[in-house]
Amino acid sequence: MRAVPLLLAALLAACSHEPKPTLAPAEGALDELRAAVVREVKDPQRARAAVALVDEMEKLVAATHAGIRAHNDKLKALNANYDATAEEFRAAFRDFNAARDRREDQTLALNRSAKALLTAGEWRELAKLREEAMRKAVAAGSEL
Repeated sequence: MRAVPLLLAALLAACSHEPKPTLAPAEGALDELRAAVVREVKDPQRARAAVALVDEMEKLVAATHAGIRAHNDKLKALNANYDATAEEFRAAFRDFNAARDRREDQTLALNRSAKALLTAGEWRELAKLREEAMRKAVAAGSEL
């Protein structure tokens, strides 16, 4: 199953065009989500904490995009190097996969923190905007 993401990463590495701004397509959706958090979460202290979680989510998605770009650059450099060894490619993928696993853990921790912070009603009220913000943030990465 891990072969598919590896193949996708290798194919992305072959693409050569200028990357777009990291989260530009998602900025409006993230701002809307922050505003909705402030509107829906009546306790100001919890609202500030929830907005901080949105900020952390944004940083994590931006770091993910930067990691993918760096990995693609590494693969391009290895591919251009006639003397590059299979072990160098394996190391690049090992590093990328380890970073991906750390980001996955961070994402799950953010989700757990948000669920612990918000009530079930607040969670439901914010669901549509949360999903839209994440969809746009992830789509920003496809513009690599």
